Amino acid sequence: MFFVNDKEIKKLERDLELFAHRSIPFATKFALNTTARAAQVTAREDVKKEFITRNAFTRQSIQFRQAKSLNIRDQESAVGSTAPYMEDQEFGETKLKNSKQGIPLPTSYSAGQALNANPRTRLPRKPNKLENIRLKKQRKPGKTRRQQNLIAVKQAAQSGQKYVYMDLGRKQGIFKVVGTKKTPQIRMIYDLSNQALTIPKRAWLKPAVDKTIPKMPQFYKEALEFQARKHGMFE
Repeated sequence: MFFVNDKEIKKLERDLELFAHRSIPFATKFALNTTARAAQVTAREDVKKEFITRNAFTRQSIQFRQAKSLNIRDQESAVGSTAPYMEDQEFGETKLKNSKQGIPLPTSYSAGQALNANPRTRLPRKPNKLENIRLKKQRKPGKTRRQQNLIAVKQAAQSGQKYVYMDLGRKQGIFKVVGTKKTPQIRMIYDLSNQALTIPKRAWLKPAVDKTIPKMPQFYKEALEFQARKHGMFE
């Protein structure tokens, strides 16, 4: 809760209504747009400080929409993000698998970072992006899971296939086959072990708006003063 001494604002409104009443909608529109812009700036700063962002896109996705109408009742401005995952951050979300395998979580290795780097701070490299990976249907020779996995890796190495799906029991995932044909090795690119993924709530928009709203009366006052000066009321 905050308190506003609105005596000056009401006086400016009365004066403008008397001498330049058509300027009021311009002042309200300016105040709304200034508020939305200030909330955008604050949200971007907060995200930069509080979140691990892997590129500039997340901050740049935070946009504001300007009020354009001069009908005060129709005026509205808005601030938010064009990135759908930012809604998950704001409110929290639980994602369930939508296929036989679990939810694909990219590993640090997929981004070119150390195997055990946690948290991952970059996006997967282009060849390791899920949409760029093509898996061949695997025959499953071998009696045990271990035998099946060994054979799958050897076949992938011999054929030049870079990626293979493997079920290791407690872990399932997409692996990249590296090394030589004689001594192939594997590195997990996507972990498919999780049947559900819980994204904890980490609000970024509401705190920014809460910080900005108390400034709105000042923005409105400045907008009224600008209109008053424009119409020569301070001369």
